Amino acid sequence: MLAACAAPPRSGGTGGCDGQVQIRNLAPVAVEQLYVSPTGPTNWGRDFFATTSLLPGATQTVRVQPGDNAVRVVFVNGRAAEIAAMDVCATPILTIQPNGLLVGR
Repeated sequence: MLAACAAPPRSGGTGGCDGQVQIRNLAPVAVEQLYVSPTGPTNWGRDFFATTSLLPGATQTVRVQPGDNAVRVVFVNGRAAEIAAMDVCATPILTIQPNGLLVGR
């Protein structure tokens, strides 16, 4: 059993974390922008939903840089929500709720 804990990490050196994050929209409005960035507000970088939106009740998986990241979502009504730190390896599920963002496993 301990051998599984000592398995060599996959590329990236993050203990086997591939950076996949499941995004769940439980809010009553669609999300039109998603940013996940290790630098956060100083450089949000790529909009993961640039060509699509995440409708209420929908789920989508995105691949981001493993490790700690800041997250920002922007709803179609212009409202935004952010979290300063999400360890995508420890908590790879982001739930968008009507009152904010929740990370979990």
